[in-house]
Amino acid sequence: MLFLFLGSVFHVMAQEETLYFREDQVYFSIAYPYFSDAPTALIQNKLSYGFSLGFIRDMPINKKRTLALGLGLGWDVSTVFNNMRFTAENNSITASPIQEAYQKNTLSMQTLAIPFELRWRNANETKHAFWRIHTGVSLHMPISFRSNYTSNDGMQTDINLPYEKTLLRWNVHFGFNTWNISIAHDLLPWAVSATPNHNFDIKFTKIGLVFYIL
Repeated sequence: MLFLFLGSVFHVMAQEETLYFREDQVYFSIAYPYFSDAPTALIQNKLSYGFSLGFIRDMPINKKRTLALGLGLGWDVSTVFNNMRFTAENNSITASPIQEAYQKNTLSMQTLAIPFELRWRNANETKHAFWRIHTGVSLHMPISFRSNYTSNDGMQTDINLPYEKTLLRWNVHFGFNTWNISIAHDLLPWAVSATPNHNFDIKFTKIGLVFYIL
């Protein structure tokens, strides 16, 4: 009788585990960011980079739990090497090409991100290697937006640049198991910058890899 009772309890627990299967995840991504709207005089050089880290709460919306909504919180950082000196005056940004030799010139950005996703996967409660497609938008609250310049003789200039209060980014992630391709595109600009012959929105597109830890 005891074995029958324990067997029935474990059976019920297994059923409940199936009912509560979800894909809560810690994620980490690395990416190459580049200007998606810029004058021809602006040139990226060296190897720009970005990474993000966060957590997604999974909320299944169908019986098989292959479709879900995801809501999360993360931290996003990017450094973009380029040939423009960005300066700020009266809450506006101007940019001009650097004519002299220099060691390094970057734009550095940090945001707090709130991703919201529609998620598909061919997973179940026992299948942990599966195909996935996640797409949606993320709301980004800037923490810092800086121009960092180092002259040829080593003199450094760091400038805090003005930015919009919130940014909106479209994201899509797809792949199998550990390896997943990530594409992100700013829908709203960080700011509008004026160059001698052109005004442009400071927007970025990022392409890279995202890794999930269940």
